Amino acid sequence: MEKRFNFRIYPTKEQEIQIQKNFGCARFVYNHYLEKRIEAYNNGRILLSHNGCCRDLTELKQLEGSEWLREADSDSLQLALRDLDGAFTAFFRNVKQGGVHPGYPRFKTKRDTRQSYRSKNHIVRQSIEVRGKEIKLPKLGLVECRVSKQIEGRILSATVIQAPSGKYFVSVCCTGVEPQKLQKTGAAVGIHMGIQSLATTSDGKQYENIRAFEKEQRKTARLHREMSRKPKDSNNREKARIKLARAYEKAANRKNDYLQKLTTELVREYDVICVRDEMLTQIAKNPLYAKYVTDAGWGELTRQLQYKCGWYGKELIKISNWHPSTQLCSKCGAKNPEAGSKTRRHEWACPNCGAKHDKAVNTAVNILNEGMKAQSAS
Repeated sequence: MEKRFNFRIYPTKEQEIQIQKNFGCARFVYNHYLEKRIEAYNNGRILLSHNGCCRDLTELKQLEGSEWLREADSDSLQLALRDLDGAFTAFFRNVKQGGVHPGYPRFKTKRDTRQSYRSKNHIVRQSIEVRGKEIKLPKLGLVECRVSKQIEGRILSATVIQAPSGKYFVSVCCTGVEPQKLQKTGAAVGIHMGIQSLATTSDGKQYENIRAFEKEQRKTARLHREMSRKPKDSNNREKARIKLARAYEKAANRKNDYLQKLTTELVREYDVICVRDEMLTQIAKNPLYAKYVTDAGWGELTRQLQYKCGWYGKELIKISNWHPSTQLCSKCGAKNPEAGSKTRRHEWACPNCGAKHDKAVNTAVNILNEGMKAQSAS
């Protein structure tokens, strides 16, 4: 199994200059061959292959006026071409499936707030290696690194990233990682995701929605206004942009930390976890709910549960979004459309059996029941 380890790095001035060169060269190569492939495709539907681009890149680096490409990490240029090939593969797949022109892969610009390049590890000479509080990277040498956890498995590659806030990070991809399976508890749970409470379990537990971005909204609005008053392309505007990016980064880190701890707790306590397969794309089109659902992080919560269940030998069951879990009585199974998601009441009584329900807990129980049916049927 492959796993990524993300660390913050603190390059020196010389290393930062080399990182920026790698960013620029990888971006140039990607854009140069994207333009050539688009031109070839428009002129007679000729498909320029990945191998053809690689051969042409070798010749390009020898041409007069292109010597600066040799200053970058050569692997980063080859991997930029591989990323371009993957983007075109997705483009052709979408054309074939949809029958419409979905648009070519977009060009990269130096104004993109997030910059990155990837480098490959050569096993013989160990071009990427973690040594104590430093990491060895091609063309950079040893870079100061905040190593927060032990690297597992064999290193395949490393991606150097510059975040919108200006901070540098490295993402190390390793293979051969075997996570330790968690002890079985024999428990199953249904989870209802909401806005008032982020998650409500079928056994009555409620997890707070910390509203990370909403709490920073006044600050980010003020920083947006400050940035808008600065002249474009000025140093003061760049300083204001970094302040704004760090405010967003703080909220994102707080939200991700909370979700990581929450999902790990759920995976430790339960062997089977049942959730609704929410139609987040449709919800995002609704201006009344989109901001709150995005801030809550329903999609990220489900994604983390998915991969953590795979790591630790647990099971995640997704039930259909069309299942009327909010309208069913978990005691007798009677359907009550008035108890659906559009009502603002948090409690309701079943008109058939008289049972009183907390709306979120009742929905979670119905999700669990439906998930158990799907498990037994499979």
